Amino acid sequence: MTDDTYRVGIIGAGLAGLMAGRTLRDSGIAVTLFDKGRRPGGRANTREHGPHRFDHGAQFFTVRDPALREITESWIAAGIVEEWTGSLVRIQGEEIGPAKPSIRYVGVGGMITLPSYLAQELDVRTDTRVESLDLEDSTWTLFADDGSVLGRFDAVLVAVPAPQAVSLLSPVPELQSEAARVEMAPCWAGMYVFERPLGLGFDGAFLGNNPLSWIARDSSKPGRSDVEAWVLHAGPDWTRANLEMDRVEAAGALLREFRNRFGPLPKVTFQRAHRWSFALVSGPAPGGALFDAARAIGACGDWCNAGRIEGALSSGMAAAERVLNRT
Repeated sequence: MTDDTYRVGIIGAGLAGLMAGRTLRDSGIAVTLFDKGRRPGGRANTREHGPHRFDHGAQFFTVRDPALREITESWIAAGIVEEWTGSLVRIQGEEIGPAKPSIRYVGVGGMITLPSYLAQELDVRTDTRVESLDLEDSTWTLFADDGSVLGRFDAVLVAVPAPQAVSLLSPVPELQSEAARVEMAPCWAGMYVFERPLGLGFDGAFLGNNPLSWIARDSSKPGRSDVEAWVLHAGPDWTRANLEMDRVEAAGALLREFRNRFGPLPKVTFQRAHRWSFALVSGPAPGGALFDAARAIGACGDWCNAGRIEGALSSGMAAAERVLNRT
């Protein structure tokens, strides 16, 4: 590098990448994030349709780690997140019981609120796909799919889903093999507005790996409209069996599964579907984050750390600490 500024490139601007970026920036490190999406957030995103908002990916997060709890309190004070006090149940067969008691946090007005907040004051370059990276003379060079140079950095963190991380980590076979061990399942998500309340008696339900694995009345979350808006998540088996459906067909199929399970429904005034290719984690890598100190490259994400939003946030913090310990 041509000056004394330590530069870190982060591939992926989901919650893990953003949390790593914020942690590094707060320690005086120059950070640049690259993401192929239109905006930061990854699966912590919100689909908007007029006044309606749908958390079609990540639904909520819990906090067990004391350090993250303190940070979450600051987000609450800033009006970024708030506890979701909706009534949640667990459905097994014909039995409906209360879900495990827990404090569940959501972004105020949508899950996108949290990554948008984390992205403030960070150099985040969206609509940018990193195709490959190369190490030469202790400097990492990131390349776009057309071969152009995106930047040169002293360290790199790969913060994308494990299957996408595998090719990016090819310069470091040890880390690549760790990422290759992790399986991630897809998920079809459906978004619906009904002309009147459904009256199901709950605001969210865990249904296991059935045709539907999760349903939520998104309009029960803080900062949402009063219109009856629901999100449906298909289970991994159903999603795999219907992976190549187009979005219109998938939206109708998910609605039929909803009707089959809960009976007649009011008229639907809006419906959409979105397919998450890498949604659910199986066999997360140990250690919270991966890092090769000799070559200054690492990886982070929910797949490194328990497969939850809290895991993604903590993994990003852990990866940043690995970089800081090296500088």
